[in-house]
Amino acid sequence: MDHGHITLEGFPADEGDVITKDGEVIGTYTCDDSDYCEFTPYGATEPIISNYHVGPFCSDIADWHENQ
Repeated sequence: MDHGHITLEGFPADEGDVITKDGEVIGTYTCDDSDYCEFTPYGATEPIISNYHVGPFCSDIADWHENQ
């Protein structure tokens, strides 16, 4: 799924890579059966972003990435 500046590879899969519009893989996502998604950037041991709605979830990841 491509949502603006962030692609969730394989979505609606249970997990996959999170890729920026420039093709940079910045971490991974997981989603449960209720579509609750979590983002863990590479180098982190725990998720830092989570949401039940994929649109805001992707926007939050894009905002986080832009501020890095």
